[in-house]
Amino acid sequence: MRPSPAQSTPLLPRRRLAGAHAAARLLLAAGLLLGAAGATAQETEKFGNWTAQCEESKGKVQGGCFIFQNLVLREGGQRVLQFAVGYVATTDEPIALLSLPLGISLPPGVSIRIGDAQPTRVIVERCEPNGCRAGLKLDEELLTQLRQGTQLTVTFHDAERRPIEVPLSLDGFEAGLASIKAKS
Repeated sequence: MRPSPAQSTPLLPRRRLAGAHAAARLLLAAGLLLGAAGATAQETEKFGNWTAQCEESKGKVQGGCFIFQNLVLREGGQRVLQFAVGYVATTDEPIALLSLPLGISLPPGVSIRIGDAQPTRVIVERCEPNGCRAGLKLDEELLTQLRQGTQLTVTFHDAERRPIEVPLSLDGFEAGLASIKAKS
């Protein structure tokens, strides 16, 4: 991937940032990350570029329904990014979870941008052997942008703090989200 020119990301209001922390903890605690140990995956369904899947709760791992996209490198098939949006039993609002590669620079943070809208910072909660995790609750403004947009761009930084922009198509997002909301 080629790094793109650096962009400035405006800081979020304190209440939105606090909500992002709470959402990330909620989602990570819920075990909604695809492939979480203990959750039993159900059938998948395709909606444009999004895949919908529900997981049953098993043990202490809480299940839920989500739509996701995985982006992998052409050479080697290594996953670069997983972007998932879903519902868990503890909230009516959808939550977004990003799984990022190890080796990213944490101080510059991660941001998502829908179309030409202002970027939204996403807090990286932790890094594990299989990648770094970030998440946030999706408020009505972000949901509207996602439903009406055509492209979502996730920006993170490599070890030398050069920005890497990863585009995701929003084709099928609205239909996929409606599908999993009905099942939640």
